[in-house]
Amino acid sequence: MKKFLTSILLVALTAISSNAQLLWKISGNGLEKPSYLFGTHHVAPISVLDSVPGFNEALSSAEKVYGELIMSEAQSPAAQQLMMSAAMAPQDSTLTAVLTAAQTDSLNTMLQKYMGPMVSAAQFAPMKPAIVSTVVAMVQAQSAFPDFNQQEQLDSEIQKRGAAAGKEIGGLETMEIQCQALFGSPILEQANDLMDLVRNDGKSVEMAHRLANAYLAGDLSEMLSIIEDPTFGSSEGTERLINKRNANWVRVMAGLLPTASVLIAVGAGHLPGDKGLISLLRKEGYTVTPVEK
Repeated sequence: MKKFLTSILLVALTAISSNAQLLWKISGNGLEKPSYLFGTHHVAPISVLDSVPGFNEALSSAEKVYGELIMSEAQSPAAQQLMMSAAMAPQDSTLTAVLTAAQTDSLNTMLQKYMGPMVSAAQFAPMKPAIVSTVVAMVQAQSAFPDFNQQEQLDSEIQKRGAAAGKEIGGLETMEIQCQALFGSPILEQANDLMDLVRNDGKSVEMAHRLANAYLAGDLSEMLSIIEDPTFGSSEGTERLINKRNANWVRVMAGLLPTASVLIAVGAGHLPGDKGLISLLRKEGYTVTPVEK
């Protein structure tokens, strides 16, 4: 369960406090111009950007804007088809095949709670359990942000603003790589994670609200403690969805940062911890400091 909640972060808005730690300056190590690292929340309203001290200045000064993906490409029909293909299960391992009748009944109850009485597990039958977990986790995360507009997603908005200002837009990974991270684990492991989500429905909603509050406060330490809470998933999931991707992204950044000033916007859960982007960039010799203005 934690795997999907943290990947969307990972998911009545109040202003971010003036000492929020969501925007960080990257300097030193021979860089001629500073770059910036910004943590997003994939279902937070875009009004968040107006409350982050220094964000507009960072975007204005950057020559390039990078995200996890190039969002305009990720939203294309071809990319959506690729994601749906990655989410389809082998014929002998469909959702209804790997769940018992009792588990299917429990899943139906949760799906109908969030998505209406006409929704059932049968509608997701050809898909991997991970896609169901992702959908439910997104709905739970959105309950913490009732003002969220799916047409105004934070990561997309940052790239749109960058493109409108004539900046180069790039991605740290491809859709294929992200699909592998989300849907590439063994099917039985995915089924166990899904039923974990069903059994801990109330706790996962509480966790989504805690993550939202931590994000709005810019509290990376609190976000990290939630991500690492063993109640909500395995270390293998965190390794696959966060740590390995961070290591790959830092290699991309190492080639990118010397070429231009870049604003890099990724899920805030990728920033903190020993294997987070802040620590990894420091290990590469960069100075990474919070922007307070």
